[in-house]
Amino acid sequence: MLSRALPMLGVAALGAALLASAPIGRAQTVPVQPQADLGISVVGAGIVQATPNVARITVGVEVTDPSLANAQAEAARRMDAVVAKLKADGIAESDIRTVSFNVSPIYDQRPNDPQGAQTLRGFQVQNLVEIKSTNVAGLGPLLDDAVAAGATRIYGIRFEADNLEALKAQARDQAMQNARTKAEQLARNAGVSLGRPLRIEESDIGGVTPVRQQAAPAAALAAPAPPTPIQPGELLVQTNVNVTWAIQ
Repeated sequence: MLSRALPMLGVAALGAALLASAPIGRAQTVPVQPQADLGISVVGAGIVQATPNVARITVGVEVTDPSLANAQAEAARRMDAVVAKLKADGIAESDIRTVSFNVSPIYDQRPNDPQGAQTLRGFQVQNLVEIKSTNVAGLGPLLDDAVAAGATRIYGIRFEADNLEALKAQARDQAMQNARTKAEQLARNAGVSLGRPLRIEESDIGGVTPVRQQAAPAAALAAPAPPTPIQPGELLVQTNVNVTWAIQ
């Protein structure tokens, strides 16, 4: 009985020795979850007002004629006159660029036709250019001159500032200062001290609301009218920053 027990004890002792010799580090490895940054998170806002000194306007002509050749020729004649007048008013050639040129057939529905057949009535030719002007105060007379020269289409006016990046930098400075003021107030209320910024994210929400002028019928355009009033208003350049500060 004793002779049989001894081999069993030997096997058990060998197994214990093997377990003892196994690397302890692997058996005791426990994954550590990273902790989220602790701090004070605030949103700072910066708003800068500026007077626009650049305007972009789309001006053009639209001609309809039974003959495509006549429509193209008349549109070209009118557009040449409009561009010449714009240049005479001080718009540089580099600030005039074609943004659209369209030729479209015009069809009329045949009355009482069960098949829905159409008859070609003519062609419409449209030519549009975008102009850039730094004389914002003179936009009204400029548009009046374009209409008098033959323009029959005037679309959205967009106001800009030529120092937009500098305005954004000012708004960014304001946003960071606003965020720090909020964070310092929260830190005082909580009885802690403000540390260094742990995270900074910017959200640029600046923009300009364009002023649009509706195209008027040719008869109305030809009628005498007072100078066109244009109000550029102001530009609002805005930005937000999300900042997390450490606490001490």
